[in-house]
Amino acid sequence: MSDAGSQLDLLADAAPIGGLSIRRSHRARRMSIRVDPLGSVEVVVPERVRSPEVRSFVEENRDWIARTRDQLMRGREPVSVERPSAIDLKAVREQRAVVYDSQCRGRLRLVDDGETIVVRGAVDDGMRVNRLLMSWLKEEARKVFPSQVEQLGEKHGLTHRRVQIRAQRSRWGSCSHHGTISLNCMLLLLAPELVRYLLVHELCHLRHMNHSRRFWRLVEQCEPGYRELDRRLARAWQELPGWALVR
Repeated sequence: MSDAGSQLDLLADAAPIGGLSIRRSHRARRMSIRVDPLGSVEVVVPERVRSPEVRSFVEENRDWIARTRDQLMRGREPVSVERPSAIDLKAVREQRAVVYDSQCRGRLRLVDDGETIVVRGAVDDGMRVNRLLMSWLKEEARKVFPSQVEQLGEKHGLTHRRVQIRAQRSRWGSCSHHGTISLNCMLLLLAPELVRYLLVHELCHLRHMNHSRRFWRLVEQCEPGYRELDRRLARAWQELPGWALVR
């Protein structure tokens, strides 16, 4: 989109961390702004909205973007691509040691024996290592979350169609009108009770595709302590390791 550069200029002095991107979506009914944990800004725009309208929308929300970035980054150490020596899968109470073998030639690859992850190849390329670890995390999430969603759905009488695992940087999960629940693989790095709440939250959207009072009443029926869990989940981005965010 030709006005992306001018949008970056709009925010240059307000928030030096991260960048701004504009994504046109045929599903979007109105413009929206998302700020990820690293401070990058994504403006989601319906297909037919013109560039001057996008520019005006960003300018109108400039203060909100700056405040949101500040809240997300406050107290966070600078995020680096340093290779992890261990990965703590809090959601399933497991931990993997990570070792790096640069002696093996060829493409970067990963072997997991259930206790130790061995990364072989060009292990000095931190960004590529992080992407490989994220692919591994997705596969681990696919082993865990579909069955958890199924169990919680049966418990609360909420039926979904399928579970999709992704690696978003701005949301923990979502639920579509078609009954598809999308989950962030980084949930594996969070405490079990936070994961349970997020799954319940998305399952409740199967009945109420909004955040109405009826929706929150249903959430409370399924998860009575949801208010505190919701606050903890909102702060959980700040607790994620750098390798899971920089990619």
